[in-house]
Amino acid sequence: MISPRGGENILNARIKKARQTLGLTQQEFADKLDLSRNYIALIEMGRRDPGDRTVRDICRLFNVSELWLRTGEGEMFPPRN
Repeated sequence: MISPRGGENILNARIKKARQTLGLTQQEFADKLDLSRNYIALIEMGRRDPGDRTVRDICRLFNVSELWLRTGEGEMFPPRN
């Protein structure tokens, strides 16, 4: 999922935006996902692409819209019923 604008991986950028919006450090985010801080840093820098399981875990644990995370469409956080 490479953007035509400068090669930035926008899925990775949205993961970083979600983490920052949640007010979590890379370490806190990684701990909740049972991942290393280094792996989160590599994802955010665009040097690693997250797997489907990581994307699903982010959505489930942090109530992030999977549509938004993958495509940028809709709201970051869907309304809770």
